[in-house]
Amino acid sequence: MPTADRSRAQLKERVDYWAARLRTQPRVVRVQHMTTKWGSCSVKGVVTLALDLAKQPAGFQNFVIAHELLHLRVPNHGRLFRALMTAHVPDWRVHEERRRVRVRT
Repeated sequence: MPTADRSRAQLKERVDYWAARLRTQPRVVRVQHMTTKWGSCSVKGVVTLALDLAKQPAGFQNFVIAHELLHLRVPNHGRLFRALMTAHVPDWRVHEERRRVRVRT
């Protein structure tokens, strides 16, 4: 079982990869215990991810991270946001329901 520090490091590495790919740069990346969301993005550029996201499948991790990072470019879930999600994470709709319904693991 991965330690909390290892899980944080793995998620932050994945954020670095996706930030470069999406040409975004969060001001701060936080990985912490969250019970109702997998992630969030503030208007100040702070991306917060749930610590237990590290226990989820890689495809879902990519989806959540790309989703939050894209909010640095597009603050809503409108047509442009959905188009960018499709361009960068083509199967994002498969993961959307899991993101909406946060299940404690």
